[in-house]
Amino acid sequence: MSWIVVNTKVNNELKATVNLKRQGFEVFFPRVKKLSFSLNKLREKIKPLFPGYIFVNLKENQNWLKINSTFGVKFILKFGEKKYILPNEILKNIKSKCNNDEICSLDLCKKGENISIVKNNIPSLKGIFIEYIDEKRSFVFINLLMRKIKTKVLNSNIQVLN
Repeated sequence: MSWIVVNTKVNNELKATVNLKRQGFEVFFPRVKKLSFSLNKLREKIKPLFPGYIFVNLKENQNWLKINSTFGVKFILKFGEKKYILPNEILKNIKSKCNNDEICSLDLCKKGENISIVKNNIPSLKGIFIEYIDEKRSFVFINLLMRKIKTKVLNSNIQVLN
C-alpha cells in the first residue's frame, strides 16, 4: 500500500477525484477554507490545499496504468521512470490537520487573538488582531510606547500566537 501524487488538469481536482473513486481507487483530496472578498464582503470558499494535485492510494497488484487516462488527470508524478511515493509521515501530517470531509484547518485569525507580526521570517512585534480589511491587509493593535495603536498589516506578515 503506497500513496502516489497525481497531477490534475487545471481546476479538475474534484473531477479527477470522483472519476478515480468510481474506478475503485482510494483518493485523498485535501481542501482548505479560504477567505475571499467579493463585493466588499468577506466570504469563505473551499479551495484545494495543493492546487493541481491529489493523492491516490495504490494497493498491491492494483492496475495503476488507467490513472493517466482518467478524466481530469494530467499525469502521475514521477522521478525518472519511478512513480513518486509520498512518505507516510507527510501524509499523516496532512491528514491530522483535516476533518472527515478532507477539509484542513489553517490558522485564521479571530478578533482579539494575539498575533506576531513577522518580517523576513523574524517575529518583530506582538499585537492583537482586529479585522480583515481585504484579502491582503488587516487591522491590528500594536503596543508602542505604552499605547495601543491601530495599524494596517499585510496578512502574509501575521502569525497567530498559541
